[in-house]
Amino acid sequence: MPPESANDLLTAVAGDDASLSDLKALLIDRTDGNPFFLEESVRSLVEIGLLAGDRRAYRLTGSLRSIQVPATAQAMLAARIDRLPAEEKQLLQTASVVGKDVPYAILAVIADRPDDTLRADLGRLQAAEFLYEASLYPELGYTFKHTLTHDVAYGSLLQARRTALHAQVVEAIERLYADRLTEHVERLAYHALSGEEWSKTVAY
Repeated sequence: MPPESANDLLTAVAGDDASLSDLKALLIDRTDGNPFFLEESVRSLVEIGLLAGDRRAYRLTGSLRSIQVPATAQAMLAARIDRLPAEEKQLLQTASVVGKDVPYAILAVIADRPDDTLRADLGRLQAAEFLYEASLYPELGYTFKHTLTHDVAYGSLLQARRTALHAQVVEAIERLYADRLTEHVERLAYHALSGEEWSKTVAY
């Protein structure tokens, strides 16, 4: 977006404290005004302590010289994901295997953690704006904030782990929706193929 619009976006996200004026110019220059990249940059600076305060009322706490903006939004997201506590990072990666849209019932089967722990971890991922609650009815579901967020989380998993999780998703769907598998056949075929479950791939 043009610099004026990018500046308005940063004001809406970070605030209009006088200490932010030079930072806004720096971020707009480094991100070429990409809205998603700008928002992720602000959130990253909050996480590492260079911005303090409340949303829409931040102030700069360090020197501009200490601020390093990754070259791409993908690199920014990868750095944010790497800073997550291990359990939350693992859950985000697991959710990414389910898909951009994540039914809670499927995630609960493959996440392998107690329900209260799972919900608490999901709450923290929502607070960090990696995931959003997308639906409550007919079943609880989450979605990734952005396709790029999903892609980076998925890409951060080792291939062997991805394959195993895809196979677990197939088993979860078969168990949860045993009486209506035809409604899920496309998802089943995708996960069976990605999970190297060849006979199920052919069947679905």
